[in-house]
Amino acid sequence: MAFIAKIAKGKAPLGLILAVALLACPAFFAPARASNAPRMDAALNHLLDAQSASDQTQEAAALNAALQALTRATNKKKGPALLLVQSAISDLNNNDAAKANDDITQAIAAIREAVGSDSDTSTPANPDTTSAQNTTPPVALTDDQARAVVLISGDNAQGTGFMIKTPGGPAILTNIHLIANNPNLKITTNTGGFVTMLSEKGASDRDLALLAIKDAGYKYLEMAGDISQIAQPGDAVVTPGNSQGVDVLLNTGGKILGIGPERIEFSNPIYHGNSGGPVLHTKSGKVLGVVTEEMKIDLTNGLDKASFASRSSALNGSTRCFGLRLDTVSSWVPIDSKRIQAETAFLDQFAQRSRCLDSYLNAPNGRRPEDTLWTKDVKIVSANQTYTDQAAGADSSQRMDAARVLYGELRDLANQDFDTIQNPNSLYSFDQQRTQDEIAYRKAIKAELDSIGDNPSRLIFLARTNN
Repeated sequence: MAFIAKIAKGKAPLGLILAVALLACPAFFAPARASNAPRMDAALNHLLDAQSASDQTQEAAALNAALQALTRATNKKKGPALLLVQSAISDLNNNDAAKANDDITQAIAAIREAVGSDSDTSTPANPDTTSAQNTTPPVALTDDQARAVVLISGDNAQGTGFMIKTPGGPAILTNIHLIANNPNLKITTNTGGFVTMLSEKGASDRDLALLAIKDAGYKYLEMAGDISQIAQPGDAVVTPGNSQGVDVLLNTGGKILGIGPERIEFSNPIYHGNSGGPVLHTKSGKVLGVVTEEMKIDLTNGLDKASFASRSSALNGSTRCFGLRLDTVSSWVPIDSKRIQAETAFLDQFAQRSRCLDSYLNAPNGRRPEDTLWTKDVKIVSANQTYTDQAAGADSSQRMDAARVLYGELRDLANQDFDTIQNPNSLYSFDQQRTQDEIAYRKAIKAELDSIGDNPSRLIFLARTNN
């Protein structure tokens, strides 16, 4: 107030008077606010580089570059993204790569969620008062919408679902992977009431489950017809879910990034426990799809892309978040509970074996959890130990013989169950896409083993140190 008084009396320096005049003119700051957008984009690109870095040194460099860009964009204000990047750097310094990857994923989601908003003021960077689409609505559900969301838990997983009305009666929509290989399934409303399940169906072509339930005066969400007629990229969506599996409903906001024939991509971050929840279109109040946590394996260049040689390995997953469309499901297939439990257990075991073989062949001798994943497979560990015992004190010829034995055992493990998984009649139709991904992944591993068998210089260095 004293400074304002000096201005009124004409005693303040001219430069300061001009500064205050500029402060009083919000339009003066529009270019400054807009200039933060490139910095946020730069931070996002650096984080994506960190996520795909081939080694820890590159990852650390990308994280530090992201931190600098975020610091400039936010004027050192510690928002969620900045704190997450700082945490990722700390985790990496402590050799906790898994935690660092989680922090990077959440930081990317936080930046994407903030796209279109100014980092310093939380107002639109380029406000347009004539367009309602540029205003992000509050993340909230009506009481009826909230009551239609249910919490799903079992022995092996927790997630979300939601109640709808179908021509066949009331039902719950969720992901198949949430109910498969998850014994003692329990479904509760967010007020604590238990829901009685009558039967199960699965979408013939995607990871969606339709569970018929006994009606008890529940509230229901309304599904969209053709979502391309009511929704478009940029529209606000809410993804309520049982985040972190702690039986607490968390509403996460964001925007549609793209709409495909089977999927919707959105900026909302997906947390553990959100799988199976609705993608709720804010404008229409209708459900566009079901949040999913699909396994994403990039096999464009064979094992090079799916292996530990890349930080975008199959184990690390993608930061892109998707929901599965409901309006384009071709048919629903009745599910036998015992069969799907056995089928999912088989696929999970097959997938784990592939990842353990991949880890053994390609992971560096570092401290990241994925580097030692192979030690979780007792047969790989046993084969490796046999080689170690035979090679101790042996000459070069004897070590080569031991390496050939090790190679043969790894080949046998790679071939195990391969004929079974290739039989299309042994699996449900909705598991076919996952099955094809797993077959391609295992084929890439088998091809790499073939190349090792033809290369004596690599064969002799095939064995690992048992950590």
